[in-house]
Amino acid sequence: MRRVLWFSGITVVLIFLLAQLHRPDYDRTPVQAAATFDARMHPDVHIRNMLHKSCYNCHSAEGENPWYAHVWPTSQFLEDDVRRGRARLDFSNWSDLSPEMSAIRLRDACRMMQESRMPLWYYRPMHPGSTPKQEDVATFCAWAQSQSFNPNAPQLQALR
Repeated sequence: MRRVLWFSGITVVLIFLLAQLHRPDYDRTPVQAAATFDARMHPDVHIRNMLHKSCYNCHSAEGENPWYAHVWPTSQFLEDDVRRGRARLDFSNWSDLSPEMSAIRLRDACRMMQESRMPLWYYRPMHPGSTPKQEDVATFCAWAQSQSFNPNAPQLQALR
């Protein structure tokens, strides 16, 4: 019985070590500065800082990976979250969005923050301070509503 337990333990350790050979792809390649959200929308410094602190790790190529992002199995979860997050909202490639879609993405981001659905509940404990304060959310939402699609708005004309 001891031999079976010892063999099982060694097998589990070896599988864990072999799993570490997989390197996740977070696609953190350098971005074109002119294509980013900051360059296209020119948000207030307060809004920009809040978004960088709360959103950019999953919704941008400019985010940073924590130490556990390279350790299996958490790397698998993070890689999937970043891939799905950037598919829905990517601050690095804002120039890919039409003016209408840009306004829609901003309103959706506002709604998700107001409903406390972003950042995700399991992201918050490992990243203290990532949850924006209610007044920051209100400021962002007011700004986002002012960005609604208007062909004469200077910020949105630049997106065409």
